[in-house]
Amino acid sequence: MLAQSQPAMADTIQNSETPVYVGEFCHAIDGKNRITIPSEWRREDGEEIELFLIPSSSANCLTVMPRAALDRVRAKANELTGAQRTTALRHLGSQSRQVTLDKHGRLSLPEEFCQQLKLTGNVTLSGVVETFEIWNTDEWTAAQAAQKVVAAPILAGLGL
Repeated sequence: MLAQSQPAMADTIQNSETPVYVGEFCHAIDGKNRITIPSEWRREDGEEIELFLIPSSSANCLTVMPRAALDRVRAKANELTGAQRTTALRHLGSQSRQVTLDKHGRLSLPEEFCQQLKLTGNVTLSGVVETFEIWNTDEWTAAQAAQKVVAAPILAGLGL
């Protein structure tokens, strides 16, 4: 079980424009659907951060990405042709929400995402290196158990 606001492992590249999201955190969603993002994942200068939210297509969680990650997805979508390109960009555009991290390090989660993904009370924030995910903690625990078997050979192939 994760301790409130305590990272299992956290790190960022401090002198880089590209954020690195690693670690797991348990944070509470308040009554206004706001969640505080771990300080390790925020800019040190306190500047507002633009983020994009989209429900994951491969897991029951909310994917959160900075503009650079969104731009990479857009570039890949633009390499597709015709209907595939249109479908990908239409889905990305209609299902995503643009949010700004406030000066207190909080972002507001749209109500429809909270309902769809059962995001209430304490949730788990999980780093995915270039993006991060927000999970219902019970869903996260179940996904982690299932993922261990699948991940082992993949990680071994990466030398980890």
